[in-house]
Amino acid sequence: MWILLALIVISSLGVMTIRHQHRIVFDQFYQAREQHDRYQMDWGRLLLEKATWTITTRVDNIQKDATERLGMAQPVPDEIVLIALNKLPE
Repeated sequence: MWILLALIVISSLGVMTIRHQHRIVFDQFYQAREQHDRYQMDWGRLLLEKATWTITTRVDNIQKDATERLGMAQPVPDEIVLIALNKLPE
């Protein structure tokens, strides 16, 4: 009878130990998952920033080509002419 009681106590302690370890590992997994999500968000922001800088560089290159190769220049406000378009009758 004492042996059976000792086995039950030992078994209960083993179950409690394993459940505690499971909680610790699950908490570590959850923290790693949250960190992964933060890294994914940062990566997305960095890709967006890279695309923004790339577009700015591309526009600068186009402007440089237009002025140097094609001899184009930005017009002064007096040279700009606005043309009003009439709406077509419905």
